[in-house]
Amino acid sequence: MSPQNNKNEWKVTKEFNNQRIDYWLKKKITNISYPILCKFIRKGVVRINGKRIKNSSIINTGDLIKFSRIIKYEVDNNKNHYNEKFSEFIKSLVLFKDQYSIILNKPTGLAVQGGSKIKLNIDLMLDSLKFDLESRPRLVHRIDKQTSGILLVARTLEASKYFGELFKKRLINKKYLALVNGSLKFKSGKIILPIKIEDKELESTTYFKQLAFKDGVSLLLIKPITGRKHQIRSHLNSIGNPIIGENKFKNKKSLIHDGQFYLHAFSLKFKTINGEIKDFDAPLPEHFNLLIEKLDFKKSLEKDLEFKNLSSYKIVSWMNIKILKGKNRY
Repeated sequence: MSPQNNKNEWKVTKEFNNQRIDYWLKKKITNISYPILCKFIRKGVVRINGKRIKNSSIINTGDLIKFSRIIKYEVDNNKNHYNEKFSEFIKSLVLFKDQYSIILNKPTGLAVQGGSKIKLNIDLMLDSLKFDLESRPRLVHRIDKQTSGILLVARTLEASKYFGELFKKRLINKKYLALVNGSLKFKSGKIILPIKIEDKELESTTYFKQLAFKDGVSLLLIKPITGRKHQIRSHLNSIGNPIIGENKFKNKKSLIHDGQFYLHAFSLKFKTINGEIKDFDAPLPEHFNLLIEKLDFKKSLEKDLEFKNLSSYKIVSWMNIKILKGKNRY
């Protein structure tokens, strides 16, 4: 359990400049519920530079935030423990860093964020990636625990907002490599199938190109347009070509049983805050490379790994999946 410090005043650091006070409270006083913090504001318990405030009041660097009573706030030393233990490990994952971003090559089996059954994760170790900055890096997107590959981390609050908007507006170009069971009917296609999340069916689109096929296994290049949870895994499973090592969805038995998962976030391309175009590729993990070599797919990775003329890609939807399944095509 996290230890607690007693305190009643803080100075606003530059990472929270021009932010709402309620945003600062949620980030800094994590052991008190948001409704209670709002109640403190209404009753004048929380003040900025001695003045009463509203939830929407804006704070600036150097402002003094003061509670009229001593409160307890949590200090999570577990993070410090893990950061010390795994500092060199997470630094070894860094492919690139500048003043705004860090690019990691996440290994398979390592979660991005914590959960009820997850103790070690990327988020827990981000303090080790501060380098020359005071602020703690921030996650701006996630990839599955089993999926390996590129993870973009923002180094400042400004960068976090910028990259968050890029993801929201689908202005970040993501490409994946996958080894899947079976050959695909369409060598290049556009899967348009809804993803169900919390009883809602959300529009989801994934492009794919089959780069190679041998011994019942296909190598695919994949470009998700939307970013739904487990989207690529769900879409490939739905069309009858589950990823090798897939265990989340019920599907036909995999042709390869080595306990590994073969989905890799291969490439990330985006425009930086300064307007520069950055394009990053993440090396394949060892188990992925070994199977690529065994299937003699290496030359296929030297092909054109871009998606062009997207309007020509065959559409794969529920309707033609049913037709093809009826003809034993999937």
